Amino acid sequence: MNEPALDPTMEDAGRQPQNGLVRNRLQSFGLTMVVMGASFFLYYLGCFGTVDGPLTPAKMGAALAGLGVTRRHVILLLLSILIGAISWNWVFNLTSILIGNRMTCKAKGKGARGICGAPVKRIRQVSTRSGRPVVKYTCSHGHRRPDALFHPVKKGAVSHTVCLACLVFVLIAAFGA
Repeated sequence: MNEPALDPTMEDAGRQPQNGLVRNRLQSFGLTMVVMGASFFLYYLGCFGTVDGPLTPAKMGAALAGLGVTRRHVILLLLSILIGAISWNWVFNLTSILIGNRMTCKAKGKGARGICGAPVKRIRQVSTRSGRPVVKYTCSHGHRRPDALFHPVKKGAVSHTVCLACLVFVLIAAFGA
């Protein structure tokens, strides 16, 4: 009676964090140190243009120009990455729907929300009455229904950051000097 309710629409509902405050702080500090070390490494290679090194923007531009890469090539590459960053989850969700993944049972259950929420398996059959193919979704609890809940993948902060960074770089490459 006092069982925790499972809501299939909420991914992390009711789950207690496994890490304590100290562990989270140490992980954040370690990640910060890795990023800072990588930044120092790139700084001393000249990637930011203030120190003379093999990765100074002028040397990278000369090397790319020597390979025949033009501004148009750079814009096309960045636009391709931008389009991929925008549309990857649409393609993934469409593929998931077509093959029947990421779906859960909609049958009335015993939980607080009143739905089963177990993963389902898609079964295609030919109807005995009409002779047409029908789709049924069956869960591990034995429920058989003609419909199921789909749980799409949503974009996160990394995907939005990649989109904005590519957009900014495309604008710089297109309208920069």
